[in-house]
Parts: sequence; structure tokens; C-alpha cells
Amino acid sequence: MPLVAKMMTPPAGMKLKCPPAVVAARAALSRTAFAKGLRPQPLPTKILVIALLGMAANVPLGIWREHTKKFSVQWFAAVHAAVPFIGMLRKSVLMPKTAMALTIAASILGQTIGSRAECIRLKRAAAAKLARESHGDAAADCIKAPMSLKSGNHSVQFWDPLSLRVESTVGAGAPAVLVPAVSAFN
Repeated sequence: MPLVAKMMTPPAGMKLKCPPAVVAARAALSRTAFAKGLRPQPLPTKILVIALLGMAANVPLGIWREHTKKFSVQWFAAVHAAVPFIGMLRKSVLMPKTAMALTIAASILGQTIGSRAECIRLKRAAAAKLARESHGDAAADCIKAPMSLKSGNHSVQFWDPLSLRVESTVGAGAPAVLVPAVSAFN
């Protein structure tokens, strides 16, 4: 790590300055009630809050990244779009540079969560489309995995977002119990 830092230091006499727009944005962020309230907190609290914000900001960017060609300009934009925001936020609450590793890890986790969620959504949409095209709308309804709740003389059906078919197996007068059925993906 020290070798990398030594290689990246500018030559003697060369001074790097932050662009005025970035300085103004960071100053505006520092004046918010959120930054003022987080500044006096202990370091673990700051790290946790900034890491959660970084992760939350990167979930939609991970979804966008799933729709881009790897290593294209759009892909790099999706991967790095939240970096300035997280960096300015980290500086506005006076976090040390050593905390960067945890905020970077949280950003990568947010990208991964968004990408995986979008991949799962796309696979389910493709499976439903394929079922609809080959077997009609009846097969596409199986992809949605109905759930039913039966208690006494009443029966209620609803759709499970996790795509697991659930049916009641109780007799009349017994309390309603949901039991998952294995036939959800037939």
C-alpha cells in the first residue's frame, strides 16, 4: 500500500486543487442538518451510517449496471456514479481516510445486491414470457405461484411475491394453517 501511495503522489512543486464545483457541493452538504448531526457521533456510528447510505445509493446503480455491456462507458458510469456523493459525504462528516475501505465494501455490496436482484427479476420475466408463449396464460399463472388460505367455508387466494405455492390443509372448524406446496415450479 505505501508503494502505491508513493507512486501516486504528484511531483514536488505541483499542487492539485479540487474543482470549485466540488468544493461548493461539499460545503453545501456540510451545512445540512444531517451532516451537522452526524459529525459529533462516534466513528463506528459514522461508518455505519455512511456505509448504509453508500449501499442504498448503489442498489439502483447495480440494477442499471445489469443492463449495460461490461466495461463500456455506461458500465463505468453505473459503477462509479455514487463515488463523488459518498466521498463528499464522508468528508462532510469528518471521517478519516482509513474508513474508506468499509464504505467501498458497502458500495460493492449495494452494487451486487442490485445486480443480483435485477438478474433474478429478468429470469422470472423470461420464464413467464416463455410459459405464456408456449402454453397460454394458464401456464404463466403457475409462474406467479398462487397461495390460498382456507379456513372453514371461506377460501382466499393471493399471490406470493417469493413464488412459492401455499395451500391450506385444514378441515372444517380447525384453525387456518398455511402449508407450502412443492408444485410451484412445475
